[in-house]
Amino acid sequence: MKFIKKLVNIKPGEGKMVLTFFLFSFSMTAMMLIAKTAKDAYFLSRFEKSLLPLMFVGVAIVIAPILIYYSKLSKKLPPRVLLLITCSIFFISFIIVQPIMTGWVIPTVYIWIEIVGALMVIQFWGFASESFEPQQAKRLFGIIGGGGSFAIMVIGMNLKPFVNAFGTDELLYVSAGFLTFATLFGLMAIKYFKKTQVKKSITTSKPKKIKKKDPFIIGIGTIVVLSAIVTILVDYQFKIIASSSFPDESDLVGFFGTFYSIAGAASITMQFFVTGNVLSRFGILIGLLILPLFLVAGSISILLVPILMSASFAKFSDQTFKFTINNSSLELLWLPVHPVTRKSLKPQISGTLKSFGEGFGGIVTFLLVKIISIQYLSVVSLLAIVGWLLTSFRVKSGYVKQLESAISKRQIDFEELNVDVQDAAMVKTIEETLSSDDEIKQLFAFEIIEGLPLHSWEKTIKKLFNEGSVDVRKRILSMAWDEDLILTNDDIIAAMKKNDEVTSEAIIVAGRRKLEKVLPDIEVLLESQDQEIRAASAIAIVELGSGATKQAESILIEMLNSDNELTQSKALERLVDNDNILTQEKLIEFLSNKGTIISNVALKIAEKRNDEELIPAIISNLDVPKTSLQARETLSKYSDEIILNQFESLLSSEKTMRKLRLGIVRALRDFPNDESINHLISQLSSTDQDIYNESVDSLLAIARIEPLSEENINKISEEINSIANKLYALYETIKILPENEDSILIHDYLNNEIQNILPTLLKLGVMGIPDTPIETYIQTVKNRDAAKLPFLLEFFENIFTKDQRKVINPLIEPISIDERSKIGHNNFNKLPKNLNDELIASTYDPDKWKSVISLDYLLKSEKTDVIKSLDWQKVEPSNANQELLARQLQKNGMNLDFIPKERFKLEGLELAMYSTLEKTIILKSVDMFKSIPAENLSRVAQITEEVEFEANTQIMAEGDYGDSLFIVVDGNVKIHKGDQEIVRLGKGTCLGEMALLDGEPRSADATVTEDSTLFKIEQEGFYEVMGSQSEIMEGIIKLLSGKLRDTNEKLMSK
Repeated sequence: MKFIKKLVNIKPGEGKMVLTFFLFSFSMTAMMLIAKTAKDAYFLSRFEKSLLPLMFVGVAIVIAPILIYYSKLSKKLPPRVLLLITCSIFFISFIIVQPIMTGWVIPTVYIWIEIVGALMVIQFWGFASESFEPQQAKRLFGIIGGGGSFAIMVIGMNLKPFVNAFGTDELLYVSAGFLTFATLFGLMAIKYFKKTQVKKSITTSKPKKIKKKDPFIIGIGTIVVLSAIVTILVDYQFKIIASSSFPDESDLVGFFGTFYSIAGAASITMQFFVTGNVLSRFGILIGLLILPLFLVAGSISILLVPILMSASFAKFSDQTFKFTINNSSLELLWLPVHPVTRKSLKPQISGTLKSFGEGFGGIVTFLLVKIISIQYLSVVSLLAIVGWLLTSFRVKSGYVKQLESAISKRQIDFEELNVDVQDAAMVKTIEETLSSDDEIKQLFAFEIIEGLPLHSWEKTIKKLFNEGSVDVRKRILSMAWDEDLILTNDDIIAAMKKNDEVTSEAIIVAGRRKLEKVLPDIEVLLESQDQEIRAASAIAIVELGSGATKQAESILIEMLNSDNELTQSKALERLVDNDNILTQEKLIEFLSNKGTIISNVALKIAEKRNDEELIPAIISNLDVPKTSLQARETLSKYSDEIILNQFESLLSSEKTMRKLRLGIVRALRDFPNDESINHLISQLSSTDQDIYNESVDSLLAIARIEPLSEENINKISEEINSIANKLYALYETIKILPENEDSILIHDYLNNEIQNILPTLLKLGVMGIPDTPIETYIQTVKNRDAAKLPFLLEFFENIFTKDQRKVINPLIEPISIDERSKIGHNNFNKLPKNLNDELIASTYDPDKWKSVISLDYLLKSEKTDVIKSLDWQKVEPSNANQELLARQLQKNGMNLDFIPKERFKLEGLELAMYSTLEKTIILKSVDMFKSIPAENLSRVAQITEEVEFEANTQIMAEGDYGDSLFIVVDGNVKIHKGDQEIVRLGKGTCLGEMALLDGEPRSADATVTEDSTLFKIEQEGFYEVMGSQSEIMEGIIKLLSGKLRDTNEKLMSK
């Protein structure tokens, strides 16, 4: 058994899965062969032969809509249910029609059996693709497909003895029996399904438009159509001549059985021993030409000598070469085509276009046989084959160009290729890429050939392993660690002894390969000061299972328990497969680690272990930006059903923290299905605008993959009205709010809310046509581009409904606030009318920033009656509100006896010179922070220190390393080099910002010229705040970009 596994390249743990699919393939093909032989024999013996071409047409017409309906059904029903339903229908139909096989039942059954065969093949390969990883598929699909070829041999040889003993009226019963076995093996295969049901391919670029007139694509389509026509013509000739040669139905079935068994044996030989060698040695052109050239010989034979041997040769050529070397060549042709184009056009060409060719071939055959003898159909075949041959030459030339272009643009993905073959052009192009001096090209070449046999590039890989960069050598080790012919044991030992960055990887490979002779060398390395070498050596010894295994295990445990995060991560990385030392409980602990380095390593391990027990701990990492992407990648390897159930539970719980809720909403876009859409729509009821916005973004991302249902589009239409109402309410509040120094923060908040909500409204509006580049249009709206805005409004006229346009367009048009207010009142009843009511509601708001700026305005504008009317139990006792009230009490002496002091802890609170709100307003006046919303800027205000300097005090000296910036609050600062003054900075100016960002030495001296107060922001605290507030990062990037543009313009003008 081990010898067989090694011979067919089955790796440990794959045996049962391969056997299940092999038997599934065998049973399904046996069922199809018997049923198809029966329907051919019944039609040719019991019905009008001249109508056979119309059967080809009937199949072509009927099968397309049925496959479309089946595709829709497969998205709604679980695979197990769908398999049971379809197989039950097929089984019952076979049992019912067998006793009544006369008259028009025969042509109906003829078409029905073709449909059964097509659906069973789709289900089989669908199950296989859900169970095998891409690298496994390329290696094992040929083996499991061999089950079908083996069935053709075995069943074909036994059909003749069977019909001699039992006759032909039992064939569909036997077929139903094999269908039963196919169903059982299909149900067994489901347990091997991969955990993820949705895969999205990652491409480096996206074409603006699919070029349907691409000559290369047209060439592929032409080959498919012409080959379909020729197949129909040859099939008709073969069946009619066979039925004339064997007028007895049993003899005809026996002949078909023998013929198919011989063809099956030839197919197995071709697929395993000829196809790969021909393509790799002679290239894709020969692969494309073999079938039509053999069909030329077969068609000429029929034309000259229209006997069974000639027809059998032509049919044998079509049967044997079409499903082996020709199919593999066509698969290779699609490989360099852009993924988006391939996904769109390949099903159309291999499905719709092929059916058209078969239908056209059937009509041509039906018409011609009325006026010419059967052998002269070969003339039509030969004409079609000439076109086929000429097109193949043209396509080969286009293939080489497409391949070179795809590799240079990084648009090729061998995971899309489910056959383990390589053609000469592909081998040569990848060889040139590997031989390039560009490390990035070399790494990409390894990326695209991962999972393919590496022997074609053996010499180049060996050379790169000895001379390549560290990353290239590590990549080779990870790909070829178990391939002795590519990397010998001596190569691994030599890499171990180089003492460079690849050494640790080589040590682990030595352990995996059980290289006992290097054990003494590895044991010495257990004492290495390099933690990576130490961990690698320990895990290698554990893998070897001999020597200082106890010491190795204790070292790994010690490293796992270290206080040093890097030491822990080095040990963790090496314990992916060792659940004795790194137990599930320990891994869950690491997944919950506060250190992002540890968490990310633990997430990668959880991805490989694929244990459902780890899911809650994985999900908990969605709330941290530095771990959320890896957490999403890890979750994609688990069952959609389990993940979405967990998400539903967390989203429906009030205890779920806001950051985790946001992380889940973002992650839902990785699961584009109805359940995710329902979860996201449920979040549109959230009062948290950030959660609302993220929900809309995720909905749009899903809609671009899977269009939303009409029901969901209607729900979103209701949301459009609701959000528009909210925007008009914000504008109305701006209108009734006085514009003065007291209201700076409220105005900033309201305008920022509008800028935050309006893009979401526009995204909701395009959910029905999600491919609209709405993000570009939003930028046009934000920038108020006068030249583009009219065109944009015209576009919205065409996508929004009349009622939607009435309220959306005025929010975009450059009109006065009074005009906008009038439109708002005409369309919505509930808009703000009384400012005091709005301020009271905002003060009660759970949003801490909204509450404090509203209360601040009430205090500054001395609205004493309103303040006294507040229900203070509804006011959030936040730190900001506490500071504001305490300052008002201590600084201004306002009588606040009516405020519950215990609730707000007003007594004994130490206050700085400036409040957080005052600091925020000052920061907002600085160029560096102008574009940043005040709410986000308040985080910077909290780490801002007030510093007072006496006149002529030096703040910074040229050459000092900068770790802070200063903002002049009051006074003046002179920037100078020695005695030479460069510039004088007054109130609201900023100095030292470049040193804060890049840590470089100060470029000049800075001295205060009078008693001054400055704000100081330390680098460490600023980086921490900037890391958690993307808006601050964006504001600073915009500032620096603006400065860079100004500098460029000045240089260009000179």
